[in-house]
Amino acid sequence: MQRWKIILYNTSFAFNCLLVFLLIFEKGLIVPPWVQTIGRLHPLLLHFPIVLMLLCIFWEAVSGLKKSLAMEQASIGDGLLLLASITSVASALMGLLLSKEGGYTQEVVVWHKWGGVFISLLSLAWYAYRKEVRNTKVLLALASITGIAGVIITGHLGADITHGDNFLLAPVSKEQQLPPVLFEDAIIFANMVQPILKAKCVSCHNPQKAKGELVMESFAALRKGGKDGALWDATQNDFGLLMSRVHLPLENKKHMPPIGKPQLTGEETNILYQWIKGGASDTTKVAALPVTDTLRTLATALFNTIETDDYTFKPAEESKIKALRNNYRLVAPLALGSPALGVQFFGAAQFKPDQLKELLGVKEQIVTLNLNKIPVQDEDLATIAQFVNLRKLNLSFTNVKGTGLAALKQLKELKQLSLSGTGVKAAALTALASLPKLSQLYIWSTPAQAENLVAVKKQFKNATIETGFAGDTIVIKLNKPMVENEQQVLLQPVALQLKHFVKGVTIRYTTDGKEPDSILSPVYNAGFMLDKNMTIKAKAFKPGWISSDVTEKTFYKAGYHIDSIRFVQASAEAPYKTISAAVLADAQKGDLNSRSGKWIGYKGYPMQAILYFDTLKNISSITVSSLVDINGYIMPPQQLEVWAGKDLAHLRLIKKMNPEQPTKEAPGYLKGYELNFTPVKEKYIKVVVAPVAKLPQWHKGKKDKGWIFVDEIFLN
Repeated sequence: MQRWKIILYNTSFAFNCLLVFLLIFEKGLIVPPWVQTIGRLHPLLLHFPIVLMLLCIFWEAVSGLKKSLAMEQASIGDGLLLLASITSVASALMGLLLSKEGGYTQEVVVWHKWGGVFISLLSLAWYAYRKEVRNTKVLLALASITGIAGVIITGHLGADITHGDNFLLAPVSKEQQLPPVLFEDAIIFANMVQPILKAKCVSCHNPQKAKGELVMESFAALRKGGKDGALWDATQNDFGLLMSRVHLPLENKKHMPPIGKPQLTGEETNILYQWIKGGASDTTKVAALPVTDTLRTLATALFNTIETDDYTFKPAEESKIKALRNNYRLVAPLALGSPALGVQFFGAAQFKPDQLKELLGVKEQIVTLNLNKIPVQDEDLATIAQFVNLRKLNLSFTNVKGTGLAALKQLKELKQLSLSGTGVKAAALTALASLPKLSQLYIWSTPAQAENLVAVKKQFKNATIETGFAGDTIVIKLNKPMVENEQQVLLQPVALQLKHFVKGVTIRYTTDGKEPDSILSPVYNAGFMLDKNMTIKAKAFKPGWISSDVTEKTFYKAGYHIDSIRFVQASAEAPYKTISAAVLADAQKGDLNSRSGKWIGYKGYPMQAILYFDTLKNISSITVSSLVDINGYIMPPQQLEVWAGKDLAHLRLIKKMNPEQPTKEAPGYLKGYELNFTPVKEKYIKVVVAPVAKLPQWHKGKKDKGWIFVDEIFLN
């Protein structure tokens, strides 16, 4: 045993001499490929000296508390010290060889490198003078503290090189504790793209470890690219280097992320692809994308809106909410089960300031307040300022002049404010610059719009000031009107909210499925109520302008609550086979993202849902809300059936529908199929939705089976 100790000590001493020599002449060190393989053993070996060093410190410290050290304890301590020494120097040598491969930032690597050398020399010196250290408690304490500090600091620097800056403390850092971003505020790069890169790419492409001379921690670094050139090029068929590497087979050595690392999901890959396809901007907001844009659709599953955010304040008493409702004021929850309330006023002639003060009983719950075209004065803003959780405030076309805007500085949660069509001037807007969360300020058709807003905009660091369009003499095509109603599921009647930024525009709409025209279609006004299943088509018109394209949105009346619902047979396809049938009765509409968790998909056989009721309901209509995405093999149902009865063994067919099938490819869309029938009062209802057995001949997947996707079933 003593002979082996001598051999290991001499080997460790020789390796430490070699280590110091190589460090001194490191600039002239050239590492051939066969030696590089030895350097790459560094990640495998480095854990041994860490564990052995800490175990050695623990053993020596505990043994050192005794006045005399038994021979057996001393022998174990000698062995631990020697093993720590030999593994430390081996790990340090391998790390030195690995650092010569390139791709590492020397400022960080050099401190990690010297940390490894320090631990190696410390363990060797500790073994050489172990008797003196054991007999002097001060030396033992100094060696132990120094060894622990060396291991922690060196290990931390190594983790930063391998996994990115501040890897150890990232979970508790301020950056990681930022509040979640809402859909209205989300920036595509910062809130959708960058989190993917940080999770899957930055560990190998950071300022400390830049593989391929590529850093991916910032947009500027991404634009710079690496030694192989730019990361993206929207003019190429494969959209450039980043997407081509992502789509390589996993076993290909150039595939990114490399095998063994966490891989991109299909959704993450799609986000990167759509971002590059759309121009790879670092400033564009998600909300600025067209409603039909794929990236916007993907974002709807990632972010809450003002209406659907997770609010922590207590809900108001239902009796209070009910008492506040009348023919000129709607007070209602923004979403099913949410404590947040939305308030909207109608009838300018009936408005009185006291009607605002009456809302103070639920001031903590009011999140949105729509006073469009209501004769609100600046004096009334002091009352509105007491709604401390207000996120969205619409004061468009009110009598506000701007003298009372300073009162709104109390609204620390306010995100959107519309002053369009008011008498507000640019100077009055500066009172709002201190609002910490304000992101959108609308001032079109105001005196401020015509003034020089450069100085004012500089004061709004986080807010976008929307001034609309004032070019009355330019003949161009109008953009589509906006449907501001976020919720598609109607728990109770709500007012239709249409908006356009060009002054003097007339918005006309239809509810019968026809395209609005400039003569016969009704003109939109704020008093039109949504109170049943309805598809709104709206179009903007203005003399001398080309009319806009049609905006379309379907609303569904929630109707009767389904007490219980189950599938006769679960979907056989992942991930839908694990989704409960309750998803069809949660009043949560899906979007064009079929994997949002709000859809159930079936292929090969029909979806059969059994609906149960505790009490008999007088039902005359059932609406099946579905998704059609032809390119995604999701087609309209081949057939829909409604069965009813007093028990499951004696159900009778009461309605059948065969929806029209598409004849060519088209963008994805949402579609509700309404089946009307003679009213029935039954305890059990079965809804059958059958997919197409085979895709049509003109479809690229003509030999495959079609999908059907359903997110809600509504009964009225």
